[in-house]
Amino acid sequence: MLSEVKNNFDKHQEDDYVDFFYERNIPEMLSREGPKAACGDVNGDGLEDIYIGGTSIHGGQLYLQKKDGNFIKKDEPSFKQFSDFEDEAVTFFDADNDGDSDLFIGPGGNNNPPYSRQMQNRLFLNDGKGNFAISYDAFASNVNSVNTAVAIAYDFNKDGFTDLFVGGRSVPSQYGSTPSSFIFMNDGKGHFKDIAPVKNPDIAHIGMVTSAKLADINGDGQKDLVIVGEWMSPRIFTFKGDHFEEIKSNLNDLNGLWQTVTVADVNNDGKQDLILGNIGENFYLHPDKQNPAKIWINDFDENGITDKIITYTVNGKDMPVVLKNDLQDQLPGIKKQNLKNEEYAKKSIQDLFPPEVMNKSVVKQFNYASSCVAINNGNGNFTIQRLPAFTQFSCVNAISCVDINHDGFTDLVTAGNKYDFLPQYERLDASFGNVLMNDGKGNFNCVDCKRSGLQVQGQVKDIAQIKSGAKNYILFLRNDDYPVMYEIKNK
Repeated sequence: MLSEVKNNFDKHQEDDYVDFFYERNIPEMLSREGPKAACGDVNGDGLEDIYIGGTSIHGGQLYLQKKDGNFIKKDEPSFKQFSDFEDEAVTFFDADNDGDSDLFIGPGGNNNPPYSRQMQNRLFLNDGKGNFAISYDAFASNVNSVNTAVAIAYDFNKDGFTDLFVGGRSVPSQYGSTPSSFIFMNDGKGHFKDIAPVKNPDIAHIGMVTSAKLADINGDGQKDLVIVGEWMSPRIFTFKGDHFEEIKSNLNDLNGLWQTVTVADVNNDGKQDLILGNIGENFYLHPDKQNPAKIWINDFDENGITDKIITYTVNGKDMPVVLKNDLQDQLPGIKKQNLKNEEYAKKSIQDLFPPEVMNKSVVKQFNYASSCVAINNGNGNFTIQRLPAFTQFSCVNAISCVDINHDGFTDLVTAGNKYDFLPQYERLDASFGNVLMNDGKGNFNCVDCKRSGLQVQGQVKDIAQIKSGAKNYILFLRNDDYPVMYEIKNK
């Protein structure tokens, strides 16, 4: 099915920034979300090229595909002035309407303050031959206040010019707080204006976005915008006139730590279904709708610093996840009322803080952990089918839809893992990638690695499909490691 092949891509090199040194009692580090990749023909030779996002110690790289199927790194001077940036949201699209592939890069890394130099949205304009130059006036303000996660290019308002949705991943050093997301409308000359704050405040403040995709969900012939993220439910929006309107669905009740979403008609009924990668059932927290985990965001001790407290449900009570010593290091005031661990262990968060403080909290929920397929029944109704057990052993960070066995049905290739949790949460490392075969009705069976040929170690952050002549490849992008490439065999 799949066969590993050699490649010439550089190793992704993560820096040594540790989020836990700057934020107390957060569950995971958000500084290590890359690498992400974008594919497109940048030099007009008909072959797909690839950009792989970089870090502050190893900048992003552009690789040109040659006729023999090899990829050669292109030295690109315009990228070098940003070599100390961390790339996160990346996509190729025609920004200035001249027929070639330009490159958008959004910031990440979580280690730079809002509006600092390294928090720039960057648009590189292509001369048609694969040479890029930074556009300094692409955005009204290039500097950004948030770490980004994903960029989706599409002509939303049908004026002939490609627009951008850019999903905000997090506010730097403020885990749990809602970052801004952006709807950048294109004037046709590669200048972009964010309409989200005025036209779509619901999208501007949608949550901690991790992924987004375009699909015609409601069957009206127009692509809709599907957005997922952590501590939020999948949301679907369709563009009407000059703004987006939400398509309400039964997915609105599934608050997950969603990592990715992709789209395919998995049961061949003509409707677009959603494949959703979640944190998985092997995660430290095991919530459900009756027993959700919650994050409480508030300045609990009124010292001017926003605190985050995660709880899980025990006998109907919201009990803090962290131990007494950890919480009192963050909030020393609780020590007086909780001199013994035994006292603390019996108290919910509502017992620890008075109502007038709790009522000021922003509360987000996590009540569904499974990676799943959402079968589209129409009218905003989806049938939820859990993906096979092997995919639940770890998080699913990336999903590729591809007909592996050439039977006309869409199969799935998934990959994941996350190592950067607090020790209490344990790391998710049980995924070696999975090939899931479709029976034609949207039911998936996991193929063992001996039959599939797939065995990818490490933290896979993205998957890119690349076509080279008659051959098709799947590239797995791994954090702080070399990319791994597999060929999809014809037999």
